[in-house]
Amino acid sequence: MQGDFRGGFFVGWRQIVMEMQEFLRSALKNVGKKLAKGVLDKHEEGYDDEEEMLLDWIWIELKEVSPDKDAVINMDLDDVYELLESSAELYDDYQLLLDSVKDKDA
Repeated sequence: MQGDFRGGFFVGWRQIVMEMQEFLRSALKNVGKKLAKGVLDKHEEGYDDEEEMLLDWIWIELKEVSPDKDAVINMDLDDVYELLESSAELYDDYQLLLDSVKDKDA
């Protein structure tokens, strides 16, 4: 019986991660669009680190696209980063955005 519970727990947890990855994909896309339109300021005051700034923007967008706002509010930036790392595609998209943020001449 324990094996069934653990299996069910794993499947449930996996489903949650996969759903959050979908919301994160949307958040990354929205941040990318806002960067392209110039809505987000790459030189925003209060940030010494471009990566922290980008993760903050992603967290804000994730909060907007996720139906479970409380789950996102309870996440910190390390949680967002770990979720990005859980998918090679998401991480690659994140790295492209980070490179565009670090490009001071853009």
